[in-house]
Amino acid sequence: MTKPNPRSESSWAELLKQKRTAAGWSQRELARRAGVHQPQIVRAERGDDLQQSVLARIAAPLGLAPTLAPVAPAAAAAYDDVVQPNLESWRRAWPQVDPQVFAVLARLTRLGHHIERSIASLAAAQGLNSGEVMVLGALRRMGPPFESTPTGLKERLWISLPGLKKRLDRLVARGLVERVDNPLDRRGQMVRMTARGDQTLDRLMTHPAPVFKAVRALAEDERRGLSNSLRRLLQQLEGGAEGPFDGPA
Repeated sequence: MTKPNPRSESSWAELLKQKRTAAGWSQRELARRAGVHQPQIVRAERGDDLQQSVLARIAAPLGLAPTLAPVAPAAAAAYDDVVQPNLESWRRAWPQVDPQVFAVLARLTRLGHHIERSIASLAAAQGLNSGEVMVLGALRRMGPPFESTPTGLKERLWISLPGLKKRLDRLVARGLVERVDNPLDRRGQMVRMTARGDQTLDRLMTHPAPVFKAVRALAEDERRGLSNSLRRLLQQLEGGAEGPFDGPA
């Protein structure tokens, strides 16, 4: 998405640079305050095409809208999330630590709450909990005939076998999955999603949770960059050693 007034790109870029210079900020400082990368400031001041969401973040600290029309500080603040106003206080309290470290952790925490609430609400509309939805989703990802051994499901869901059994028992009682004989192991069983379970999962995805809509609204390069950054965080924290994480039973 481009600026709302593409004919004024050059003038807007000049005004942005003037406002930044008048504030005594370097491009790096504006990038820090706006929560964007410095090259994005460079592109904005050249009048390059940028995402509307990026322009809004760049404009907000200077009291600008992503058009030529200045806006009141209160309106500019509407572009910020609840974490951004805390950056300065973190900097004062712990000057030796980059405040973006605290900001990342705070945003991950808030996003985690949003994800849990959204998926739980979506699942509840179908009489399920989020853990049960995860089982159905894992079976769908297996491909037709949407079946797996319990061990295979456990590895995909990062949960313990006892925790998985509780979910499966409830899903079997609802007729959403069934236990069938394992043709490769006469002593074992497979778990298969039923047609009813498949239809239930389709209904869930027909009305995606707000978090899904929010992620889809990001540009493709933003999603990829965010995913790669989160992947690196998990690699550092988990080191490839994944233990069971049962979540909602």
